[in-house]
Amino acid sequence: MRSISILIPTYNYVCTSLVHDLWNQAEKLNIDYEILVADDGSAEACKTQMRAINALSHCTYIELKENIGRSRIRNYLAQCSHHERLLFIDCDASVIRQDFLHRYAETENVAVVYGGLQHPSSLPSPTVSLAWKYEKKAESRFTLEKRKKHPYEVFRTFNFMIERKVFFNHPFDERIHTYGHEDTLFGKTLQENNIKIHHIDNPLMNCGLDNNNEVLIKTEQAFQTLYDFRQELSDTVPFLRYYKTIERLKLSIFFLFFYHLFHNAIRRNLLSHNPSLFLFAFYKLGYYCHVVALHSQEKNNGDKH
Repeated sequence: MRSISILIPTYNYVCTSLVHDLWNQAEKLNIDYEILVADDGSAEACKTQMRAINALSHCTYIELKENIGRSRIRNYLAQCSHHERLLFIDCDASVIRQDFLHRYAETENVAVVYGGLQHPSSLPSPTVSLAWKYEKKAESRFTLEKRKKHPYEVFRTFNFMIERKVFFNHPFDERIHTYGHEDTLFGKTLQENNIKIHHIDNPLMNCGLDNNNEVLIKTEQAFQTLYDFRQELSDTVPFLRYYKTIERLKLSIFFLFFYHLFHNAIRRNLLSHNPSLFLFAFYKLGYYCHVVALHSQEKNNGDKH
């Protein structure tokens, strides 16, 4: 077994329980390890609780003065690390298996290993109903069998390990400053460089589901990011292929019209305790059409001047 750096970026989320669980497992393994938690400009109340991490051996809590974004903070954590393998874990994860770290530690001669994720079996709160319903429906696409068939399309940065030298040759793309698709670009980079992703059944529980309003805010941010990187992701993101079909059939104008017509009514449903996933899919398509139209209008106005 070789050494491992466990790297956890966090923002306004107290992950002391996650760190303690990982520390307990790491202490039982015969390996050199460290757990580094980097705080991306959280509120002081959150930081106060997180400083307890420094009391654990081999654990360090790093406080950043300003928010630097999801890509940069992961690259920053890697630069602060010292060991051969880097295990990236999102702060809102929860350990399910008592042999979680052991299963990663026993993998040898593999550049990238993805462990997977799960979501609560029952709705934690009506306020997170949209995220929970969406993720539970999506779980069927992320089984180990299906992940192996499409290793790059189903890669997420929630829970994965990577060889240090591989990561530094292919870090996260820091052009992305807002929410969304840093994992998509990262997976595409691995594919383009013929770096295989080894998928295993070693999930963590996603305990930090966003409330319905946060889901809509992040969805809109993600589609702005998707538009900015549409050329690079055109062959990677299925949604862009669907949109191209709609555009080719001259249907985007109709989706845009209905989006503006029913936008408020759809949002009321999605913000309710019983949101419709069908309306959510329509909302996403309509919003992307809206983004495309806005950029097209800005370009036309710029050309006039």
